[in-house]
Amino acid sequence: MAVSTKQSIIDCTISLAEKKPLKKITVGEIVKVCGITRNTFYYHFHDIYDVLDKAIREKLSDLENCDPTDDDQALFDTIEFMVSYKKVWRNLYKTLGQETLQRYIIGRMHNVFIKYINLHLGDYQLSEMDMGIITTYFEEALFGVLVRWIRGESKGDTPEEMHAITERIRVIFTGCLDLMIENIKKNPL
Repeated sequence: MAVSTKQSIIDCTISLAEKKPLKKITVGEIVKVCGITRNTFYYHFHDIYDVLDKAIREKLSDLENCDPTDDDQALFDTIEFMVSYKKVWRNLYKTLGQETLQRYIIGRMHNVFIKYINLHLGDYQLSEMDMGIITTYFEEALFGVLVRWIRGESKGDTPEEMHAITERIRVIFTGCLDLMIENIKKNPL
């Protein structure tokens, strides 16, 4: 019962966050839509941000822990997950600001990028410095694309457009990462 109640709270909160700013969503509104008590809400979550954080963490954890046949799939499934909730991300952006949202997203995505990079390395080991530079590069690049999309500076309002953009990111990132690894192998520390 607790899992379905918890998921119901997450679903209600995301649904509301797609319709209006987070600052205008109340716990009272969530419990009314879910048909639960305030105590039930607070049994599972501290506040609305905790609900969204839990939903994002669970999804990213699922993606990070999957063992896909395509070694890039976890990263690109993560990107598709993020673009599926444009209005929620826009509301988070407006509420938290760019710097806080950037720290949040990069903090949640870091392990996904590490896995993505390691799968491309094969048996080769990167130095800690090189791994740091590459992860920072990809994290900042992806966040830059994401924030421009959130602000409406790039296309991608329909699922088809976002899928096409995600596929282009895949092509660009994979080629870029492979080139980075080859350059490092040619010029080791």
